[in-house]
Amino acid sequence: MAAAVSSILVDAYGKPLPLSSGKREEKPAAVRARYDAAQNSNEFSNYWAASDSLDADSSNSKPVRKTLVARSRYEVGNNGFTDGIVQTFATDLIGKGPKLQLQTSDKDFNKQVEHEYTKWAKAVKFRRKLWTMAHAKVQDGEAFCVYRNNPRVKHPVKLDPVLFETEQCTTPTLAFAQKDYIDGISFDEFGNPLWYDILKQHPGGPWYSGTSMEFESIPAKFVCHWFLLRRPGQHRAVPEFRSTLNLGAAARRWRESTLEAAETAANFTVLLSTTLSPDEVDAVSPMSTLEIQKRMMTALPENYAANQMKAEHPNATHESFNSQILNEQARPKSMPANKAACDSSKYNFASGRLDHLTYHGSLDDVEREDCNDLVLDPTFELWWEEASIVFGWVNPDDPMENSCPDHCWDWPKHPTVDVASESQANDVKLKNGSLSLSSLYDAQGESFDDEVVKMASDYGVSVQEMKKILLFANLNAQNQQASVMQAQTGSAGGQLPNGTGPARQQLRPQQPQPQGAIN
Repeated sequence: MAAAVSSILVDAYGKPLPLSSGKREEKPAAVRARYDAAQNSNEFSNYWAASDSLDADSSNSKPVRKTLVARSRYEVGNNGFTDGIVQTFATDLIGKGPKLQLQTSDKDFNKQVEHEYTKWAKAVKFRRKLWTMAHAKVQDGEAFCVYRNNPRVKHPVKLDPVLFETEQCTTPTLAFAQKDYIDGISFDEFGNPLWYDILKQHPGGPWYSGTSMEFESIPAKFVCHWFLLRRPGQHRAVPEFRSTLNLGAAARRWRESTLEAAETAANFTVLLSTTLSPDEVDAVSPMSTLEIQKRMMTALPENYAANQMKAEHPNATHESFNSQILNEQARPKSMPANKAACDSSKYNFASGRLDHLTYHGSLDDVEREDCNDLVLDPTFELWWEEASIVFGWVNPDDPMENSCPDHCWDWPKHPTVDVASESQANDVKLKNGSLSLSSLYDAQGESFDDEVVKMASDYGVSVQEMKKILLFANLNAQNQQASVMQAQTGSAGGQLPNGTGPARQQLRPQQPQPQGAIN
């Protein structure tokens, strides 16, 4: 009997191949995820034609910045709403200007430094310059100043922040694709600015010569550069209203078109219409006129009718179009429409307050913190270096190194619409102990330590007595009673001023006792 022969499949090297089990292996289905905005359809191909993959500095290149800055300044100079938005933003952000508050352990030292810094800020008009920088930051995208020694400053500290515009920060001789160098700024290997190249003359000024291109390289320590960081790796900025620049032009075109339509309707007093064919109409000289007298009866030719042009502008969408344009223009800075238009006639009280929450949050939590980090802190550090030498100061918390003292900035509080409600809420918080007077005054841009001295002087008491008066005035009834009992037993320490503490109990009327009571 012949042996059964089995066929074995081998590969090119003679090794047997695994036999199939007879079942078809199922492969996992390919996941085909997609984004509509990532498709190259004909419908949106033109819309996305201008998109690119450039990095932050290449997107904000010198030619791009030059064009956008020029157009932004033109828009601010020719559009009342845009001009008002930028000014309102700078005013709301800066206000009366921030106050320095030192936080060392020596309160007398803190007051002395704060007093001298305030005098210096007045001498160099720092609040005015800070407002201008906030305006330039929005209009031009970035604000610059150079700290120089000005002997004409009327203060022992001669440090003076000198402002200049964004065009002056440029490197005319910069080579293409130079490493760690962009237009106007040089960096180290960690991305820290080393120096800024500043033109000695503004390129748009009468004294600037394009052939000389004189500039000075100033160490980054003495240059303040304030801009809104939007992308990683970004070192220069463009106007913050870049996304809405065309809206102002569209609004002006709509306004001029409406005005021209109204003027056209007013210029044509009477229009004559006829049913005759063009061949049957007598020839009329172009631009011919007919004088019309008052109360005159006029007979029209046969087959002619008189009509008046209807003035249909502004139409029903004119106001809503302008409101929508204005709302979008103010949106990049989170500014509510009623504040951008300086008109709250269509708002009720609640909605007028609600729309300001996002705006004030953007100002307090982002814009002012950026100003602290990029402008105020570097300014105070340079000021302290010179002032500590001029006045012989030594940081009481760091006498060996004499580093810049710990400090913070008290910004002015934004105006409150409902003063009564806020005052009532603060009163409740003070009485239940959830709010301190120091925090309350800090939120208003004031210092409690300074204000309590003024109050003590006004009421003719000492500072310690004034603090005890405020203690009993701000605590709730239960805490007041406990404090009075402590003062009576002497555990509170010291005598309370007249009219507080135990004296209050003496002013209370005696409760009548029932007949037969045992004394």
